[in-house]
Amino acid sequence: MPTKAQEYIDAFRCGEDFTPPSIGVFSGGQPDESSLQILGKELDVANPSVRENIVKLLVDMGKRTDPLTPKGADVLRHRQIIALLAGAGLAKPDLGREAAMEALRKLVTRPDLARFEADLVKVLGDAPTEEAFLLVAKAKPQKTKVLVDRLSKLPEWKEVEAAKITRAALGDKDVEDEFLAAADAATDGKALAQALGSLALIGTPRSLKAIAERLRTPLTIHIPGAFEKSVRLNVLEALLYNFPDQPVLYPNNIITEADYTAAERFCIKTLGVTYTDPPPPFLTYRGYPTPLEK
Repeated sequence: MPTKAQEYIDAFRCGEDFTPPSIGVFSGGQPDESSLQILGKELDVANPSVRENIVKLLVDMGKRTDPLTPKGADVLRHRQIIALLAGAGLAKPDLGREAAMEALRKLVTRPDLARFEADLVKVLGDAPTEEAFLLVAKAKPQKTKVLVDRLSKLPEWKEVEAAKITRAALGDKDVEDEFLAAADAATDGKALAQALGSLALIGTPRSLKAIAERLRTPLTIHIPGAFEKSVRLNVLEALLYNFPDQPVLYPNNIITEADYTAAERFCIKTLGVTYTDPPPPFLTYRGYPTPLEK
């Protein structure tokens, strides 16, 4: 009798795309062991489209069963699923690999990525892409430093921001200084938010502290006729990229000023930040009224 995992694979082979929620692949409230084995074997050999959809299924299985998900976190911590993504998921340079790299980069903490240093070095060396560079920047495997420096000198990568970010993440302080200077020079909300996004991808202690120090910024982003957004939320977004297992950093969990204060406490304890300026008036998002509402 076919298992639900095999039914998913058969559907993907017929051209169907994965649509959450995943069902029938759990046991005792966790991803089913036999289902993971079936999906892992197929992930190693399938065509690009099937591999991409298996990655999406595995990610959904991991997130759906994580106890931090009901608390608003978007994180992948299931060790076997992470291992499948970093192993079979990275096995071939195709849509499956790109999906696996994106999930590993955005949803997995650096300590959990550190176990797969050899896999990341191989991926960047065999088929460098911007996603591969950024995944290495997140994991910071020092074994890739020579490789990153060599690739960054090639014409096709010399001016690519992802390569520069990775050099900074691996310890090139001169390059990191350029990104820090961009944040210091930002005079409006949009520019600061963009600079913070780059610092988040670098993710060194220095860059993370520079992000966290701006958690009391009064700057906002205006979309005329639509909404105004506090850049404090962009600060949190930049931080949670590096700490996806911290619900206190998720913008959707900011309801009152006390929630910003809780995020500040995390920054003080974890990153050594000191806040002296008073917080700006409380703001997350504010929608502008339509003409009929005025």
